[in-house]
Amino acid sequence: MKNVELLFPELCNIYGESYSVTYLKRCDPENINVIETNHKTQPAFVTQDVDMIYLGCMTERKQEMVIQILSQYKDRIQELIDKGVIFLITGNAIEVFGNEIRDGGRVIPALGLFDFYSVRYMDRERHNSQFIGNYGDIKMLGHRSQFSFSYGEFENDFIDIEKGIGMNPDTRREGIHVNNFFATYSLGPFLILNPYFTKELLGKMGLDQSLCFEKEIIDAYEYRLNELSRNMK
Repeated sequence: MKNVELLFPELCNIYGESYSVTYLKRCDPENINVIETNHKTQPAFVTQDVDMIYLGCMTERKQEMVIQILSQYKDRIQELIDKGVIFLITGNAIEVFGNEIRDGGRVIPALGLFDFYSVRYMDRERHNSQFIGNYGDIKMLGHRSQFSFSYGEFENDFIDIEKGIGMNPDTRREGIHVNNFFATYSLGPFLILNPYFTKELLGKMGLDQSLCFEKEIIDAYEYRLNELSRNMK
């Protein structure tokens, strides 16, 4: 049995991110156990072996709350990353793992596990866009809706952007990929949007790579990919 921990779904599910974990379980319900961790309780990963940890998008205020909670377990998180435990981090949850978040005159220390910083632009219009990129041989799709961008070298990026923007408008590097830690600004049920990546995650957990509604999910993915390829610059 593989344990997948869904962190703080009551706080971090603005665009339906938690359904990535629901979908993953539907792919192999007999072999995946989902642990839903409330923000008022100690995460299971602190004392138990988990195979995957998921954290999704949240409001800016809740983002600061999540940083405070996870700061208690920074060393344990680093240990799990080093051990190769799978992390999937989406939306502005990626900013929790950088050095700091700058919000006007405020500087909000983050976990500092990766060398980058984020800047909130709350006085501007929200940035909305989609992207096509590459993770190895897999074409990746994503969409974003955000008031913030992140800045750094991002040498260990997750996705090399083909069309769209990366961690900020001046880079084609998107997200973070170190060992089995995967983070991206993309929103929503990322695993449904990217079925071939989902297959890879199932394989990394030692599970059968068959997908729930596989034909339908892949057909939808191919349709989106073709449409975006034609319509995006």
